[in-house]
Amino acid sequence: MAEEFEARENPVFGRKVFFINASFNIEQLAKGKLRDMEYETYVIEDFSQAKCILRKNPDSICLVNLDHVDEKSLTVIQYLNFILSCEEDETLATIFFGVLSVNTSPKQMNLFFYNAKLPCGYVPASPNREDFAETLTCILDVNGAKGRRQYVRATCEVSGNAFISIPTKNGELHFPLVDFSSVGLACKIPEKMCGSIPPNTSLPKVELWLYGVKFPAPLVVLKEFKKGEINVLVTLFAKNITMEVRRKVRSYVFRILEGNIDKQADYANPDETVYPLELKKKSMVVNMDDLPTADDVGDAGELEEIL
Repeated sequence: MAEEFEARENPVFGRKVFFINASFNIEQLAKGKLRDMEYETYVIEDFSQAKCILRKNPDSICLVNLDHVDEKSLTVIQYLNFILSCEEDETLATIFFGVLSVNTSPKQMNLFFYNAKLPCGYVPASPNREDFAETLTCILDVNGAKGRRQYVRATCEVSGNAFISIPTKNGELHFPLVDFSSVGLACKIPEKMCGSIPPNTSLPKVELWLYGVKFPAPLVVLKEFKKGEINVLVTLFAKNITMEVRRKVRSYVFRILEGNIDKQADYANPDETVYPLELKKKSMVVNMDDLPTADDVGDAGELEEIL
């Protein structure tokens, strides 16, 4: 049981974090500060692709902004019904849902707490970005967003687009990347070079090429290992690499990862479900302290809205 709990709360590779109906501020946070802090975050811009993408990323975190952003936004109750429909779908049952909001009333939030499973709970989307970011990162950490990894990395499938160049007396040597992150990279080396670059070797004049863009990337060798038939050299960026280069490298990491997520979408078969404007199921548990008194209820319409 202890092992199951550990795997749920602190998975080895962490959890992808998806945002639905993100406002401008939420999107800026998701693609800015949270990525700088090495959370693997994505914004699902096309709601009709949400279920398709989430199905291909089980055990992910999904945070739904309940506030009205644009004409494509659903109502609060429709988002609740969306979450409930995911709970009933075996292929989506492992998703860790949470909701964000500035404007949702306590009465509306109670509908979520009484009817839906929200492992990530309710996060008030405070106008103060620092407060909001701090609260959100706490929620992500509790739910194992980072897991045991510390940095987000991207795998390089097309070797010609990403490689390092090392100058030698006989000219430059090019080594295609296997993967990379903001702290280092792994590259393929030929069999004849195995063992020729020992750990802790400094490579001060390396150039990193990412999709036709060149960066100065001094490296320090960490180790070498065999991966199937490939010889892999693992390196870390040297301490004197600039923060600007690290930032640009991180942006390329997410450029690749976002491309992978976009490939998972099925635009030919969008989710065209019209989620009901009324609650799909009623809760059997009611906190009487949260219900309005007779003086609070103005008319039957208000009571209907609450229940």
